[in-house]
Amino acid sequence: MATETNTSAHNTGNNSITLGFSLLGGLGMTLMILGAAIGVIGGENADSALVGLFVLSGFLMLVAGIGAWLATVRPWEHFDDINEPHYHGHHHEDHHEPSDELLALDEGASEKELPETTH
Repeated sequence: MATETNTSAHNTGNNSITLGFSLLGGLGMTLMILGAAIGVIGGENADSALVGLFVLSGFLMLVAGIGAWLATVRPWEHFDDINEPHYHGHHHEDHHEPSDELLALDEGASEKELPETTH
């Protein structure tokens, strides 16, 4: 019989805190893209201070979101080892014994009784 431990599933860190950090980083990316779009659309007439403000604030928000996520989740400490199986909530037996009926069918079968395959 297999011995299984009742450990909880791996915590992936998906919660409202990490969602907030991802939204902060996503807003930063959006601001940087918006700043670049304003610069491209405006061409030479674009306000360089406004473009720079959008790009700089977006970059700072992106860095803050990534840094806060790294500080909270610490992915370098909690990683999955593919060589180590984890309990996943299913109960399976290691050995399955065939029924007497199947054993009797196997003993009586010969190669001539196998069905022919069509090509």
